[in-house]
Amino acid sequence: MKQLLCQPLLFCSLLSMAGIAAGATPLPAWQVLEYEQQAFFVTARSRVEIVPDAANAENWRLSANSSVASNSEELILDMVASSGRAVYRSRFSKGKNERYKTFDFQPEHILRVRRDPPPGNAGLPPAQWPISSSHDIPYPPLAAGVVVTDAYALLALAQRFLTSEEPTAEVVVYTEFNFYRVGMSRGDGPAIKVDYQVSGAPAVSGSRQTRLVTLQVTPVGEQREKPDFSLLGLDADVSVLFDRDNGLPLQLRGKAPRIGSTEINLKSVTMREPPA
Repeated sequence: MKQLLCQPLLFCSLLSMAGIAAGATPLPAWQVLEYEQQAFFVTARSRVEIVPDAANAENWRLSANSSVASNSEELILDMVASSGRAVYRSRFSKGKNERYKTFDFQPEHILRVRRDPPPGNAGLPPAQWPISSSHDIPYPPLAAGVVVTDAYALLALAQRFLTSEEPTAEVVVYTEFNFYRVGMSRGDGPAIKVDYQVSGAPAVSGSRQTRLVTLQVTPVGEQREKPDFSLLGLDADVSVLFDRDNGLPLQLRGKAPRIGSTEINLKSVTMREPPA
């Protein structure tokens, strides 16, 4: 079994609070979340799904798809279920150009490989495109046991933190070349209007009471490229508002490029089938 990476004020407490051994961390009650944001006659959509990793019982596999105008991205993240630590990530992006990148989170560095389509493409899948660049990205100096993960994982980790007894929590998010410290705090949120569909059940609409987790984002170490932190298109400090009763992440608030302060709302949810 892989060594669990955690430390006080991170996620060790989140494991012990339920008395759950590593590898048996319960999945979120939701399986698929779909969000939508409209601005300037353009609609941005994001879909996030978490399932058990069929190849490793200790891991989860997160799949995310997002699109805005003619740009789209497909991401797959393998992460340790108990802590959220990233193990492997792939990202396929389409816009004016297509590119496929993989990130192997090794002990001493992250191996970042970019592939671009060959002339004519010839119908090859992205994973078979020729390599255009390869980089070993060193980790910045971090306290022992700090979890390095992807921004999409914050949806699950913030929900887990919300139900913990720790006053704060912290992880580090890796983007393309940069690292960001994400500190979490929680509190009471406002009542908000919701309108979302539940797969196989009636739609939910009306006012809901919320709890919120605030994500405070700060750069870590040398920034190799311009600021590029993003969670569902929000690039500054983000607040995630959870339904006080069922724990669903109903809304994200923050700032988006060229838009400013904005809200991203839950539009659809698929709940996980209960164990047989």
